[in-house]
Amino acid sequence: MLFDIDHGVLVDAVGEGNVNRLPTGTAELYGFTAETFYFFTEVGIPSVEDYEISLGLPAEFDDGYIWRRAAQEAQGWKFPEGVEALVKIGNFPINAVVINPATGIVYQYTDASMEAIPVHADISSLVKIVGSFVAYVESYTRGDDDDDVEYARRKREVDAIRDAICLVDPLPFAHEYSEWVETFDNLEGGIYT
Repeated sequence: MLFDIDHGVLVDAVGEGNVNRLPTGTAELYGFTAETFYFFTEVGIPSVEDYEISLGLPAEFDDGYIWRRAAQEAQGWKFPEGVEALVKIGNFPINAVVINPATGIVYQYTDASMEAIPVHADISSLVKIVGSFVAYVESYTRGDDDDDVEYARRKREVDAIRDAICLVDPLPFAHEYSEWVETFDNLEGGIYT
């Protein structure tokens, strides 16, 4: 995994009730392997409904969460090269979030371009950015400065978070349609604080 995250750290970031783990049998049925399997069964993935980031799979296997290449391409979607199936693990405010269970690459299923664009090199990157986002929003305290000074402060702080993530995984901010681009622009602009 790109980022070292354990269950306790994730719970501290988003709260126990917002961490979703899968039973091992269910994770096997979805096709998760190796580190991705471990992450889904032992660490979990966060869901923060207050910010419209809804992630998680039901504890019972549901084949409807598996999006197969042939069915998606028949509807006009561009599917990632060499990928036969993706598992829907949730939603960002606008687009679906899917993962290649074999490689762990996380995609944003983007309606605007009808394609799955890679937004995280592995599941730990998704969890890291969600945790960093929530931690910043919930710890932010507005200063006594005027709006321009406050904006400059937020910009510095948000740029530092973005830069730290990009050093390890540049994918969250690499594509113009990535929801993380707009989310972090809004964070910088004070929308969530």
